[in-house]
Amino acid sequence: LTIYAPLFASSKRAVVTLVEKGVSFETVNVDLMKGEQRQPEYLAIQPFGKIPVLVDGDYKIFESRAIMRYIAEKYRSQGPDLLGKTIEERGQVEQWLDVEATSYHPPLLALTLNIVFAPLMGFPADEKVIKE
Repeated sequence: LTIYAPLFASSKRAVVTLVEKGVSFETVNVDLMKGEQRQPEYLAIQPFGKIPVLVDGDYKIFESRAIMRYIAEKYRSQGPDLLGKTIEERGQVEQWLDVEATSYHPPLLALTLNIVFAPLMGFPADEKVIKE
């Protein structure tokens, strides 16, 4: 297994899932600041230039939460059960993944972009976004 991702951000979700399940994997750092996600070599793996991407033999999957689900299901019998043992437990897992995706992630991303990345890229931070 190889995960193509920067060493931060949403990619950590997928990496943590691999670690929790005790799955051996390699990482290939994708430097977003250098635009590596837009280079032909990377676009051959992920044509939209999105990160992260997990390559498992001939199979490729992107989007961190999709990778999490894939790893948790493929390695269900290895490490902790991350998906739940009953349909009700699985429902709770899916519910909280959706809460994170829709309620927690968007404002955190906006803060990160304005507090961390805007200054690195020479852009002014949007104080209104930071205050919200």
